[in-house]
Amino acid sequence: MKRIVDVYKDRGRELVWTYVVHLGNLEFHPAQTDFEQEALRLSQLDKRGTPSELSARARLTVR
Repeated sequence: MKRIVDVYKDRGRELVWTYVVHLGNLEFHPAQTDFEQEALRLSQLDKRGTPSELSARARLTVR
């Protein structure tokens, strides 16, 4: 399952970048927060900031 997740600076809510997060585990149905947590983890790996200074928001898909 894929979701687009926007990452913001916590202060000012400025959009910093966007990730396409793919959680391919078929054993469970991931929740919105699972995608947001993964985007924050990737942000930390990419040295974009710490989770305390960033927030993530998964986009809702409308079909």
